[in-house]
Amino acid sequence: MKRITQSAAVVSLAVVLAACSGGNTGAAPEDRDFGTPQAGVVKPGILDGVTMAIADSGGISQEGRTEAVWEPFMEESGAEVVQDSFEAAKLKAMVESGNVTWDIANTTVLDAGQYCGELYEKLDYSMIDISKVPEGTITNDCMVPTISYGFIVAYNTDAFGQNAPNSAADFFDTEKFPGKRAIGLSTYAEPQVLEFALLAEGKGEDQRTVADIDAAIAKYKSLGNDLITWTTGAESQQQLESGEVVMSLVWSSRGFGATDAGAPIAPMWGDWILGVDALTVPKGAKDPEAAFAGLNFFLGEQQQTKAAELTSFAPVNVDSKPELSDTAKMWFINDHLDTGKTIDMQFWTENYSDLEGAWTKWASGS
Repeated sequence: MKRITQSAAVVSLAVVLAACSGGNTGAAPEDRDFGTPQAGVVKPGILDGVTMAIADSGGISQEGRTEAVWEPFMEESGAEVVQDSFEAAKLKAMVESGNVTWDIANTTVLDAGQYCGELYEKLDYSMIDISKVPEGTITNDCMVPTISYGFIVAYNTDAFGQNAPNSAADFFDTEKFPGKRAIGLSTYAEPQVLEFALLAEGKGEDQRTVADIDAAIAKYKSLGNDLITWTTGAESQQQLESGEVVMSLVWSSRGFGATDAGAPIAPMWGDWILGVDALTVPKGAKDPEAAFAGLNFFLGEQQQTKAAELTSFAPVNVDSKPELSDTAKMWFINDHLDTGKTIDMQFWTENYSDLEGAWTKWASGS
């Protein structure tokens, strides 16, 4: 707890600095030699005098990455790293105005793919060692994975005892598993939520069609008053801890948070969906090479191991073997990849307008 508290203080200060100074403002030097990339390694002092701004997602994940990655990156590279909170609208305004102050941004894979080359730079992988990145986690040319996590049903063990749910179909079976259940329904579309409903219908990702979007929404609507929603991770965790719901489709980190807080909550591993976030370089970033060096350092085994231990998110380096608490082990997705399902991100990117339109209508109560 002491380590996290210290990191939180660094993040808070860094956000203030970012608001004041932003990222790089001048042209990048032309005589730097970063050498052959090795994940987790940066030439000592090569970024002396460079200020880099990182836009991240906040909470325990940003705090953990600050301690595990960006603090040692500053020490090794000589760069000053300041931080901000990622907002898609803010990034778009930066790019359109030609005044991009972020150097690295953490977003969703869907967002990175949808706006690759438009809001995000295509990465120069000759400067980034991706040899240890888990297979299938790079799905477009504008990203490296930030974390991998699960869309997992967290259920109340007191409510079900030995008769626990173990499949997507069980989530929709209100007779066998009575009680309120929840899903995330924020303003930003998450195709994994729809995929889970289709999984309950026995439809694999290779069978996906645009008509499945409305079919998945109808599946959730069929639950009637037994379904409630959450719009933030904190709310999903609070619903579980308070007993407001007996099960919820949540990000694995929030299930871990509820269990770690002492609530009788366990993960359902029979059916779950793999999620990956994307670390990107905004289009028009002033010093892309410095950003690539940051991404390369981020992917190191040591950095990924420490970040995983601080956040419970699965590392994105195949050599990483974090030492986890018993509670964190309960929610560690890398031990259950045999039952995890992936989604066809290309399908969802190509049909994003249909997804966004249907999702927005659903989220607004229409």
